[in-house]
Amino acid sequence: MEITKVVGCILVILSSTLMGFYCSNQLKCRIEELQDLRKLIILLRGDIRYSNTPLPEAISSIARRHEGSFKKFFTKVSERLSEYGGNTFAQVWKEAVEEDLLESYLNKKDKLQLIQFGENLGYLDKEMQLNTLELFITQVEEEISMLSKTAKEKVYLYNSLGIMAGIFVSIILL
Repeated sequence: MEITKVVGCILVILSSTLMGFYCSNQLKCRIEELQDLRKLIILLRGDIRYSNTPLPEAISSIARRHEGSFKKFFTKVSERLSEYGGNTFAQVWKEAVEEDLLESYLNKKDKLQLIQFGENLGYLDKEMQLNTLELFITQVEEEISMLSKTAKEKVYLYNSLGIMAGIFVSIILL
């Protein structure tokens, strides 16, 4: 009987510790994905500004050049834009965000900003597209900056809370 209590307590502590590490890893991965997204939007801005590339072609170029978590997303947007299915850019962008970024580490706020970015990007002239890209890059940089400032403390907090919660539950169970 004692051995099962000890094994149970060890499993409770282990599982809550792993949950804490999982939450801290989610935060780290979210920061990395936002940084990756910022790089891709900067590349998109460069293609539009300096190469005078139309938006669908610029997105297609990004999809071909990029190997990472957003490749599937940009590829789908590029393919749907080339189909001429009667959908607007904003509709295609929103569908791709909702379908292809389900398993990303971006939270609901990030995805909502990305959808709003797509709504403002697709129907404007070159200068307004560039201004929209600049605004979105600024928003993403602010989010990254805010998360980076608090990330170290939150990671420590998540890890510590995971361990402490497991110990607390184990004490209560005994």
